[in-house]
Amino acid sequence: MTESTSNILIKERFEDSSTDIDSYIYLNGELKARDLEFCECNREHAIALNKIWHSRLPHAQKSPWQFAFKAHYNGLTYAVALWNNPCSRMLPKNWIELRRLAISSDAPKNTASRFLASMTRYFKQHHPEKERLISYQDTAVHEGTIYKASGWEIGYYSKPINRDRTEIKKGTNRLYRKNTNGKTVDKSPKIRWEKSLKN
Repeated sequence: MTESTSNILIKERFEDSSTDIDSYIYLNGELKARDLEFCECNREHAIALNKIWHSRLPHAQKSPWQFAFKAHYNGLTYAVALWNNPCSRMLPKNWIELRRLAISSDAPKNTASRFLASMTRYFKQHHPEKERLISYQDTAVHEGTIYKASGWEIGYYSKPINRDRTEIKKGTNRLYRKNTNGKTVDKSPKIRWEKSLKN
């Protein structure tokens, strides 16, 4: 492993802990998105890489996550995703939300859109009980390009949240859950993108 790849070939990117990183052949700039493989992965693997790569939501709870996926080539992970029930309790229970999507800086062009399309096919084939995929775009830092490219549609525009989390949650005796990723994320308007699995 050369000095130029020492900050890229980190142990967290290999789900197989027995991989010999020092002898790994790194294909910098030679990979295409179509070369990547997409599959489910260990939740801990996805959480660890999300913490390193995600610009706005690096912190993710350990559980519960219904699904975790990775995009990889020859054992080296280039993207991870975590899915769970919709964060809004008003939405149907047979919908599922993409809560985290994190991509490495050296991932091939179009990795995100191909990864999203692959996960859509997975849910269609293996989970027919799921009716719709959703994901929220942070308008402060993203333009929704990957959703447009993957045929998703806008379902809802949300307003910024200015919530005092030190107060008691209305109708309960509990405080609001602390946002471990800071107040800035809450204050940004969101767009909910949706993809029907019944088409």
